[in-house]
Amino acid sequence: MKTKLVVVWIIFLIFAAIPFQVQAATHFSDVDSHWAKKEIMYLSDLNIISGYPDGTFKPNEAITRAQASAMLIKALKIPLNEDISIQFKDVSKDSPYYKILATVNEKGILRGNNGFMRPREKTSRAQMAAILRRAFDMPLDKQPTFIDVTPSHWAYQDINGIAKQRVAGGSNGKFMPTDSVTRAQFSAFLVRALDDKMKLSSYHSYVSTKGKTVEQDGSLYFIGKDTDSYHQLIKENIETGKREVLLNYKDVPKSDWDHHSAIYLHKDTRIIVYNGEIFIPYHSGGFAEADEVPFIYGVMKIKTNGQDLVKMKEPSDDNFRNMFIWNDRIFYTDVSEKNYSYFNRRIVQDLAGFVDSTLILYSTAMDGSSDKKKEFSFDARITFDVFSYSYDGMPIEAGGENKSVLFDHSTMYYFNKKGVFKYNLLDKKTSKLSNVLAKDMYVTETQLVVTDLDGKEHTLKK
Repeated sequence: MKTKLVVVWIIFLIFAAIPFQVQAATHFSDVDSHWAKKEIMYLSDLNIISGYPDGTFKPNEAITRAQASAMLIKALKIPLNEDISIQFKDVSKDSPYYKILATVNEKGILRGNNGFMRPREKTSRAQMAAILRRAFDMPLDKQPTFIDVTPSHWAYQDINGIAKQRVAGGSNGKFMPTDSVTRAQFSAFLVRALDDKMKLSSYHSYVSTKGKTVEQDGSLYFIGKDTDSYHQLIKENIETGKREVLLNYKDVPKSDWDHHSAIYLHKDTRIIVYNGEIFIPYHSGGFAEADEVPFIYGVMKIKTNGQDLVKMKEPSDDNFRNMFIWNDRIFYTDVSEKNYSYFNRRIVQDLAGFVDSTLILYSTAMDGSSDKKKEFSFDARITFDVFSYSYDGMPIEAGGENKSVLFDHSTMYYFNKKGVFKYNLLDKKTSKLSNVLAKDMYVTETQLVVTDLDGKEHTLKK
């Protein structure tokens, strides 16, 4: 009996000497089957979040500005501001959130307005993006990401920034910036910001960037000439100025159908950059390999590292124009059957005067050949950049682009004999912007600049 007591006593002494956690992990009764259970428990284990007295977390409840601030203070281990002279019109000094809100306001993480901190106000997804970006000092980003967040949005660069860092994603190409953030969503965003292993697997943009020169991820992409005056696709590092040739004119693979006058790359080529690939609308000048149509227009694509050049079979047509990539679909225009003579007029458009043609806006899947949809029908002026002149002096278009059609983020602008219009790709609505008769146009971040027939510029609000 004495021996047994000695053994028990020894075991007790051993366990007493070993430090261990006596506090059991928090269990929330309403998160077991929730999509964000892993993220919620991650923060709970770090004592960054807590639930309600009834044992719930209420993951689908909107998070308030005060709650979001408290989570950030704990997550970043920021010392609380002890300066009790700070005054808010809507937060008393007796509030458990007073020091928290005073701290995030001082740090510039969450700012008040005219003395109001609005602690009980629901946090929008746009506000969440700005708060997290500031708190974790993530870089602002100008690259468009979501189809419903345009450059005019106050949190545009914040939202792009956290998306680029794989902290937040969207749904069906949308970010839904005005929607309230739930407690579960904020938990997921916060965990991804804290731990690289918890981030989204990859970044994906739903809006392409198009132009004669495209800036993206610290590089410029454009068509330039080599020493032999051949055009080539160039990638230039903005910081160092170092250039890399991604595609040389002479290296474009040619099919048996290509004519000797093929025009693959030229100074007016508008390239499209989308998720690590560069799409190049081109004019082959001869017969297309796919359908043997003369003077075909098609698309080449190549990765931004210069690898994997592909000449896409579709879209291609003698009247294929104005390509844009949006929400993982290829958009382009073609001519309606009643205007098929447009093909014959395009070469002499400078002599034809102000002539409109009815165009059809189509969209297809990213392979260019499936799920083709007719999106919109509209009239646009027949006018192009001139690449060169034919043997009899007629101007030959650069190809691939009507100057009367312009895509910008989620909007297509166009002009005709009745004025200047815009078509919203999101809600599929058309509105008239001006009665100006235009011959060219371009966009800035906030404006559409239109050149009229007399060469005068008009600035229109986008």
